Amino acid sequence: MGLQEVVAVLETYRGREKTMRTLQYGLLFITPLASHKSQKALQTASQQLGTARIILRLFDDLPMLQHSLAVFSSGKNKDKVVRIFELVNTVADQLFFPVEHLAWARDIKVLKGDSSHLWHASLLLWALSLTLSIARALRAISLLKQTKVTTEENQERLEEQYRSELLTVIMQAADLLNAINWLPNRPWTRPFPLWQVGLFGLISSLVGFSKLLSRLRVQ
Repeated sequence: MGLQEVVAVLETYRGREKTMRTLQYGLLFITPLASHKSQKALQTASQQLGTARIILRLFDDLPMLQHSLAVFSSGKNKDKVVRIFELVNTVADQLFFPVEHLAWARDIKVLKGDSSHLWHASLLLWALSLTLSIARALRAISLLKQTKVTTEENQERLEEQYRSELLTVIMQAADLLNAINWLPNRPWTRPFPLWQVGLFGLISSLVGFSKLLSRLRVQ
């Protein structure tokens, strides 16, 4: 990436968010390589970036609402299974934001009450959203494999769609592992070490970054 591309990314909200996310998990991933004294600093910096992302998401409600309305008003000609996954996924995403906002507000004592059950609910909604997104992408991949190609141009477009859906599966699966790991009743006994959380988050972030760059280059 040249300077112009870097600036183009950082000038967008999504570009900054993806950059902060990549740094947040990247710092956790390299934590074991640092000295004992530096490990605490890396964890603190990662936590601060995570908090900054939570605050930025306070302004995502209206864009998410607009996205939800667009999803519900379009795509009626899609495969029924894909459509169901898409709609339920959108509902889960729409509910996630206010639940997280309330949890954050309780953490900083703007609202009274314990925030732990709200954070738990937001994690469940995130995990549900990720699961539905993976299921939708897998269904889309299955449909793409069944599509008959008539021209070379169509073949290239199908291959591009296939790669995009495959990347979605990888990205969401990495995040889903972290989401399940943070749940109070995780399927495994011990939580992931910080570097492993960082690895899964970094994989997801880098895939998301590549998808964002692809969209920006098309524009």
